[in-house]
Amino acid sequence: MITRPTTDALIVDCCRELTDAILPGLTDETLRLRLVMTETVLRNAAVRAAHEIAWMREETAALVAYAAAVAARHPSEPLRAAMTTVEASAAASLHLADVVDRYEKAGQAFEKALTAAQGAGSADLIAQARELLRDRVEIEKRVMATYTIVGR
Repeated sequence: MITRPTTDALIVDCCRELTDAILPGLTDETLRLRLVMTETVLRNAAVRAAHEIAWMREETAALVAYAAAVAARHPSEPLRAAMTTVEASAAASLHLADVVDRYEKAGQAFEKALTAAQGAGSADLIAQARELLRDRVEIEKRVMATYTIVGR
């Protein structure tokens, strides 16, 4: 019985069913490998489901703050337009589609900000951008850490 019917719990329960009940009954090695690979993808989806909105909101805030800092020092029309677009998006919504939309717009503002910082030769702002990108990669590594090499 699933007592916490969250998306991640439901996916993990499906993974458990695949590995505990179905995998032992498979004799075809190709099917066994495909099931294990599918289970791995599902486990990663469970990690994403549990944290995805929080991660995107946190990163969005950091990207917007960076873009605002660049805009204060190196204003440009493309950056201003991108910031206006972010500000017009649904900041308070927790619906995935809204969070993803704002995240995407913040990413576009970040891109314009980085272009402005690079164009101005602002080493400190470029270093801040690298740090933001490193943070994004670290989150991806956390999700990918559950991947296992199968069949090797």
